[in-house]
Amino acid sequence: MYFSYSSTWRVVHGFKVFISPLSNKATNREKKKYLSNKSLIFKHLWNSMNFNIYNIFIIAGVFQGFIFTLVVLFNKKYRAKSTLFLLSLIFIYSVGNLTYILPDVGVMSLTKMYNTLFFPFASIIPVVIYFYVTFFLNPAKKLQFIDKLLFLPFCMFLILTLFFRFKYFLGFREDVLHPVFVKVIHFNETFSVLYSIVLLIIVLKRIQLVQKQYKVFNPQIIQSDLKWLFITMSVILFFTFYWAYLTYLNIFTNHVDEISFYFLWVVVASLIYWLGHVGIYKYGLISERTKIRQFITNNRPLVDPNLVYTASETKSRNQHIERLENLLANEKKYLDSNLTLESVSEQLQLSPSYLSKIINSEMKTSFPEYLNKFRVEEAKIYLKNSDFSNYTITSIGLEAGFNSKSAFYEVFKKATGQTPLSFKKKSLG
Repeated sequence: MYFSYSSTWRVVHGFKVFISPLSNKATNREKKKYLSNKSLIFKHLWNSMNFNIYNIFIIAGVFQGFIFTLVVLFNKKYRAKSTLFLLSLIFIYSVGNLTYILPDVGVMSLTKMYNTLFFPFASIIPVVIYFYVTFFLNPAKKLQFIDKLLFLPFCMFLILTLFFRFKYFLGFREDVLHPVFVKVIHFNETFSVLYSIVLLIIVLKRIQLVQKQYKVFNPQIIQSDLKWLFITMSVILFFTFYWAYLTYLNIFTNHVDEISFYFLWVVVASLIYWLGHVGIYKYGLISERTKIRQFITNNRPLVDPNLVYTASETKSRNQHIERLENLLANEKKYLDSNLTLESVSEQLQLSPSYLSKIINSEMKTSFPEYLNKFRVEEAKIYLKNSDFSNYTITSIGLEAGFNSKSAFYEVFKKATGQTPLSFKKKSLG
C-alpha cells in the first residue's frame, strides 16, 4: 500500500518555491499541519496492517533467527560443517518467513511479494536439514558429486524464478506472466513437500543405523545420545505430511483455513529454532568430549583400581574379580554409559546373579556403586586438569561414563560430599 502527501509550497516574488515544512522559513501553522498529516499517515499505515498473535510470534522468531545466526557465525568455536549447515537452515528459514510475513501483515500484496521478493526456499530447506544431520553424525564426511546433485532442484526453481522476475522488470504484462508463474510456484511447493518427505525418511534411517552402532562401545568414537535428534526429525516429518495435506487443499480445492497454515507456520518455526539452539549445544558437548577423549587415549594413565577399593578388600579377590578389574580399568569399559551388569557378566561368561554375589561378598559393594567409583575417579582427573577448566560439567560427566548431567551430580556428590563444580573450583583454586 502506498501513501503520498503534498509538499508545502510558498510564492516568493511570483515564483512557486518548495519550502521544507520543518525549515525556518515555514510558519508554525505549516509545521503543525505537516506533523499532524505525517502522524495521521503513520497511524493509518499502522492500522491498515494485520497484526495478530501468530505473525507477531513469527516476526519475533525471524529477528531471533538473524541474531542467533550472526552470533554463532562469528564464534570460531562453531566452524564445523554441521553447524554451518545448521546456521544456513536457520538463516534461510528466517528469510523465508520474513518474505511471507510481509504480505500477511499488509505491507505488500501477495502478488507483489511473489514478483519481487520470493525465492524457492522450500526446495532447499530439506537439503540443508539432510546435510546438517549427515555431518552431525559423521563430521569427517566429504561432499561427493552425488551429494551436490541434491541442490539441483533448488537451482532449477531459482532459475525459473529469476527468469519470470526479469520479465516483470522488463515490463511484460503482469496479467499474462503471473498465472504462469503461479503454476511454477505450485509445482515447486508440491515437489518440495515430496522431496522433504523422502530426505527426512533417509535422515531417520541414518540416525537409527548410527544408534545401533553406538550399542557396541568403542573408545575411539564419541557415542552421543541421538534420541533428541531422532524425535526432532520425526516431528518435522509428521508436520511435513500435514504440510502436504494443506498444499493439496490449497492447490486443488482452493479451500483451506488460514488458521491451519498459521498453526503449521508457528510449529515448524518453533522446531527449526529449537533445533538451532539444541544443535549448537550438542555440538559444543561433542567438541569438548572429543578433546577429552584424545586426552584419555594419549596422555593419561588408567584409573588406579586401588583408588576404587581399599587394600584390605583386595586380599580376598578371586580370579573373577581380577577379570572384572581388567575389563573395567584396563579396557576402560566403565566409560560406556550403557554398561550393565548383564552385559559385563556376558563378557565374563558368568551369570548376572553370580557376578553380583561375588562383588557384594568380596568388594562389599554393589555393581552400580563399584562401577560408579571408577567413573567418579575418572571425572576427578578432568576436573583437576586446568586444560579442561572452561569445559562444561556435562561434557566431563558424559566422558567419565555417566549418561546424564543429573546422574553425574547425584553420584559424585554421594561419593565425595560435594558437587562436581565445587570440587573443580577447590582443585583449580
